[in-house]
Amino acid sequence: MERKKRIYLADLTHKGLVLSSNVFPLSIGLIGGYLLEQRPGQADVQLFKYPEDFSAALEKQVPDIVGFANYSWNFHLEYQYAKLIKKLWPKTVVVFGGPNYGLEAEEVAEFWKHYPEIDFNIVREGERAFVDLFDSLTEAGFDAEALRRSLRPLPNCHYQVDGELVCGPDLPRLDLETLPSPYLMGLMDKFFDENLIPMIHTTRGCPFKCAFCTEGAAYYNIVEQRMNSFEEELHYIASRVRGPRDLFISDANFGMFKPDIEKARILADCQKRYNFPKYIHVSTGKNQKERVIEIAQMLDGALNMAASLQSTDPTVLANVERSNISLEKLSDVGLKANKVDTGTYSELILGLPGDSLAAHRQSLRDTVEANFDNIRMYQLIMLPQTKLNTPDMRRRFAMASKHRIMPRSFGRYSLAGHDFIAIESEEILIEHSTLSFADYTACREMDLTVEILHNGKVYAEVQGLCRSLALSWFDFIMRFYDKRRLYTPGITAMYDEFSKGMSARLWDDRQSLERAVVENFDEVQNNERGTNEMSMGKATAFFDLFREINDILFAEMKSWLAKLGRLDAMTEQYIDELCRFSCMRKADLTNYEAVLRDAFHFDMKAQERADFSASAGETRLGSEQTFVVAHTPSQRETLSAYTKEFGSSHDGLGKMLMRYPHVHRMFRRAEAA
Repeated sequence: MERKKRIYLADLTHKGLVLSSNVFPLSIGLIGGYLLEQRPGQADVQLFKYPEDFSAALEKQVPDIVGFANYSWNFHLEYQYAKLIKKLWPKTVVVFGGPNYGLEAEEVAEFWKHYPEIDFNIVREGERAFVDLFDSLTEAGFDAEALRRSLRPLPNCHYQVDGELVCGPDLPRLDLETLPSPYLMGLMDKFFDENLIPMIHTTRGCPFKCAFCTEGAAYYNIVEQRMNSFEEELHYIASRVRGPRDLFISDANFGMFKPDIEKARILADCQKRYNFPKYIHVSTGKNQKERVIEIAQMLDGALNMAASLQSTDPTVLANVERSNISLEKLSDVGLKANKVDTGTYSELILGLPGDSLAAHRQSLRDTVEANFDNIRMYQLIMLPQTKLNTPDMRRRFAMASKHRIMPRSFGRYSLAGHDFIAIESEEILIEHSTLSFADYTACREMDLTVEILHNGKVYAEVQGLCRSLALSWFDFIMRFYDKRRLYTPGITAMYDEFSKGMSARLWDDRQSLERAVVENFDEVQNNERGTNEMSMGKATAFFDLFREINDILFAEMKSWLAKLGRLDAMTEQYIDELCRFSCMRKADLTNYEAVLRDAFHFDMKAQERADFSASAGETRLGSEQTFVVAHTPSQRETLSAYTKEFGSSHDGLGKMLMRYPHVHRMFRRAEAA
């Protein structure tokens, strides 16, 4: 009897101070599970996430096929492995597949020019294509060279022979209900450790055609639904999870479709039975916001509701083929979500064609004033397989770009006695015809200010003051931004380091970046502040400069009110006491055993309940009262888990703040003594 073919599928993560990608490798699980179901008894499939496990398996037994999930955050790590595999075991077939490829002929040609060690590259959906490739290799006696020399077109597959690219026909979209669950097959059991977060999917595709997104292509515009085994799969995961009690759902528009109500019911049942998931990471629907709010309410605060805008400027939106809901409706959605205690966020991308300093500032104003808790502010990444990355779009808008290190995505690795360094990078836009680099830098510092002051409700007390006094919270944020280098040396240094980091960590091309990082690798690897300047800036502001920023904000509020002629004695006393209370709630946050006491003339517990929007007069006490300010047992448990997950480095703490938008739920609570 012929032995089963040994197949290794890898979706590797870089391992530094913090894991680059700490989610289960769902994509390779789906591909492996489909192959095992479709070709029973013909293959032995093993999945890999950690490089050291992958190296150990390769050194023990050489596989017939190695398949790599090709994402921007792990491609060069995996290609370094591919080169070594071809050197050490040349008969092993090397297959790549994923969105980090290309859309047009010019991009695809560049890919094959730089990465010739790849035998086959799966494009679009991979499950059926990988089975077809497996069959073709079986017919060819697993002689990849012979199969390639045949120039036979393989469905959803590209390969190159002597400079000639062979592109197979597109397969029709897969019915997701025919996919077996890799969880229920036991393929994912090895990943239930204390570091990785489970990932599932319930839909595939997106009806929108955004030019900056890999799912904007017509191929993905039909949305396929999956309900088969969903409930059984979730219970399987919930009963085994050991690490963070979070769940990633890879859907592009969760909550937008009618079946999502039933999925939410199943998720809510898991929460009651297993206390899982406590937080759900997913992109919620761009339309059907009432349904999304209903689902979020069912999930007891575990789901953040999104209204991804990217920009509110009509010219920008036309350039990227996107339409948004009206700002009036957006604001209504934010208010309704807040009433049911659902976390909310919106997304903006700096540098889309037609963007400018004024347009970006207005987009920030629109989203902040629409009552969203968090604004996720991204730079435009020139992603493969997106329309914006095509040569025509680059020329049309005079796009200029640079390369930067992808945060946390680099490391030193070893295979069979061969050491190598792998570095991931990304190409970002830094200027175009309507956005100079100087304006781009100013926009980035504006984004950092919103990240520090607005996101996560870190300064909900000041935001509430603005609401109670009918003042613009965004205008207050901009007061701080406009004077950001006039306050203290620490705050000035934070912005200077942020701005310097943007320029100093930008290279003209991938090759220059790689040379510079390799030459200084130990310094880069051991830098606990990391390479993400936004994350670093937020961590610095919250963990190093919190007290001085806190004091400045409340002093700035008094100054503003005095200028407006609205600072009476009671308001001034309230602001001073609120400043002190704000510090007690948040300073030294990871010291979750601290129990603080102080006396106040205002009911701080009542203000907490009112999200600090009650007036000073409404909560003034008849006499001074002592309050105890401390973490609840549940908060201590969560903070302990976060500390274990992210560590104590600035890079880890910054990732924690950026990853979890509900950081305000971790602030100490007040109780009357």
